[in-house]
Amino acid sequence: MSDSEHSEDEEQTSEAELALKKRREANRQVSASGLNDEAKELLETNRQDRERMEEEIAELKKRNEKRKKEREVEEKRLAAERAADEERRKAVDEAKRKQKEEEEARKRKERDSKKDEFDRLSKAGKPNFVIAKRSDSTADEETEQDAQPNKKSREQLEKEKKAILKQRIVPLGADGLDQSGLSNKAKELHKLMYRLECEKYDLEKRYKQQQVEMMELAERARQANRVGRDGVKRVVLGDGESDTIQERFAGAPAKIEMYSKYERQKDKRTYPERKTVYIGPQYILPADKIKPTRILKWGENGLPVYEEIAGAGGEGEGEGQ
Repeated sequence: MSDSEHSEDEEQTSEAELALKKRREANRQVSASGLNDEAKELLETNRQDRERMEEEIAELKKRNEKRKKEREVEEKRLAAERAADEERRKAVDEAKRKQKEEEEARKRKERDSKKDEFDRLSKAGKPNFVIAKRSDSTADEETEQDAQPNKKSREQLEKEKKAILKQRIVPLGADGLDQSGLSNKAKELHKLMYRLECEKYDLEKRYKQQQVEMMELAERARQANRVGRDGVKRVVLGDGESDTIQERFAGAPAKIEMYSKYERQKDKRTYPERKTVYIGPQYILPADKIKPTRILKWGENGLPVYEEIAGAGGEGEGEGQ
């Protein structure tokens, strides 16, 4: 390193040190001499603002922690309620299943006993029973019950519906509550409504997505079932078989192709890019304006009066020619 470079570094270092010393001396002078009343008041105001902001931040942190704990407690409570509802539902389903099995066993036993009785009587020499006439309505009801043994009656359906509603509808329990209790109950109901709306939105979105996927699968099945040059054979269903997907999406529109399959080079643009061709403003040539031949004026009586324009080539000029 040359002497000139050493001298330049020493000059830069000395300038920086001098600036730092000057700043320190100025700070000492200010601290020694003190500040005026306006500066002291400004500093005090800034200090109070900082303290107030720190208190607000601490309060917000406490509220955040409190809300987090409340959410955890609420989630645990909801999880426990869901588990209890699930257990209750399973118990009800198990009881219904057992009742159904017992009912089917009883009916089977009755049918077997009737069949044995019929066989015993059919083997006898003469009938020892009397045929009682019954009305048409009773015969129709018994015929329907025999045709549909597993179908429940209207009273049974109403009873099950009331039991399910009683199980799902939670009582309000707002009797005897004061203002704070009613406020807490309203907040709890608001949280429940908010959660149910969120679940409803998620389920609707999932349902729409599943509908789109089902449409795509139906289109793929239709394309795969199409007879082509590659030797793909159409699936022929046997007697008693049915294509559920085709029946469900029979009215779905076919796939739209934005280009002809006979083109030598297919269009490589995406669907939105091709779609923009058919939207937007359409520009046409402006129409020729018809030149006026008369002027409209209003007379004193309030009726319109027309005056011919000289050289306009109107009807009056044609008649004069």
